[in-house]
Amino acid sequence: MFTEELFSKSARSNLRKDLSFANAIVEATNNVYDKDSNPRGVLNLGVAVNKLQEDMVLDKLNSINAVTKKDLDYGDPIGSTELRHNITDDIIVVNGLTSGLDKLASVLCDPGDAILIPSPCYSSFNLDFSLESKANVQLVKIPLVEFHDPGHISYYKSVYNELLEKGIKTKLIVITNPNNPLGICYSRPVLEAILQFANENSIFVLFDEIYALSVYRNQSYYKVNESNSTESDKQSSSPIISELDKFVPFESILSWNNLDNFIDPKLLIVAHGLSKDFCLNGFRVGWFVSPWNKSLNNAISILSEFSYIAGIADSIATRLLGDFDFIESFIVTVQKNLLVSFEKTTSYLNKKKVPFVPGMAGPFLWINIREQLFIWKNKNLKNGEKPLESLSELTFEDEISMWKDILENGRIYVTSGASYHSEEPGWIRLIFAIPWETLELGLDRLFDFITNSS
Repeated sequence: MFTEELFSKSARSNLRKDLSFANAIVEATNNVYDKDSNPRGVLNLGVAVNKLQEDMVLDKLNSINAVTKKDLDYGDPIGSTELRHNITDDIIVVNGLTSGLDKLASVLCDPGDAILIPSPCYSSFNLDFSLESKANVQLVKIPLVEFHDPGHISYYKSVYNELLEKGIKTKLIVITNPNNPLGICYSRPVLEAILQFANENSIFVLFDEIYALSVYRNQSYYKVNESNSTESDKQSSSPIISELDKFVPFESILSWNNLDNFIDPKLLIVAHGLSKDFCLNGFRVGWFVSPWNKSLNNAISILSEFSYIAGIADSIATRLLGDFDFIESFIVTVQKNLLVSFEKTTSYLNKKKVPFVPGMAGPFLWINIREQLFIWKNKNLKNGEKPLESLSELTFEDEISMWKDILENGRIYVTSGASYHSEEPGWIRLIFAIPWETLELGLDRLFDFITNSS
């Protein structure tokens, strides 16, 4: 007789996980809104996909797509020599970073070993690192106002010491730079503090640089806007966290020429891929770079037969990345389009008086809709509940209930701040890398639904 007790402990544990956030992504991507063919579909403002240059991407891919005999055979599990040559040296190609993170955790962690991740953070990290390897993801809660303060290393030390007292080893720190969901970059002093702490305790550091080429606000942008801004402009803008509204350039850890001053480089890994900067989520092509540690590369390579990409994907990616002139032009276009859409979106939010973190990279904004959540909550009280009197009474349960209502009845998908482990209820991650006609429709529907739903 079958019972689930026949499954492994790992499988039984996985079956008990709450996958509501992951299932919502499936709903948003499989049931897409179309005003003519699918008016009850979902307006997707939550999945991090850059759709601002789809025609450019499709034209290029269709011009280089050619299936050859080579594509019918098994390829190199770590990516073809040609593909790896077109990216950089000392890399391992995987079928998307989700799969890659699982393999990395298996290499670095025994079941129960800790991985430290500062929050708010990408919602799927917990599943990516724990479903198979059973690594122990531990959040390091960093107040937003302290993001650029090197002193926030104290939060890492506190979590590390608590785990040490329980006999739990910490094996990895994950830094997403540019940050997801904040859309801002880490300052060098902060990174130096993290590297020194990791080195002192022999902890690996993974730099997830998946949005490295999607930086759309640079130093010249900040200088021009500072000189052009007026007092009335400042007063009409939405309230933002002023400590985060400053120019901090993106610097890949691969570009540092003095790493030895802070950490043994053998403890460093960099992740990148096609999904975000190249607008190719569906290709499932990512890679790890660790030019300093051959042993680590070999350990990941041994597992690569479980994560190598399809031959046709390898071939197309090789041709795409090998056209250096196109890639240079494409990245410039991506950055320009992101900036235009950022300015339209923030102008819309300013008019609505909706606070946001002023991002500079990636296709998203971290926005605060606590006031809208407050209105929604008081219109959707459960039996026996008293009306809320202040924003401080809001809970994450309230936020998740509103998020479900927005998806199920408003037919709009946004990413709940609760899934990103925000420090308070009422934050969402909003994708703005969408053609404006669709994005404006989605924003209008979102705010209208929240304030009118009951």
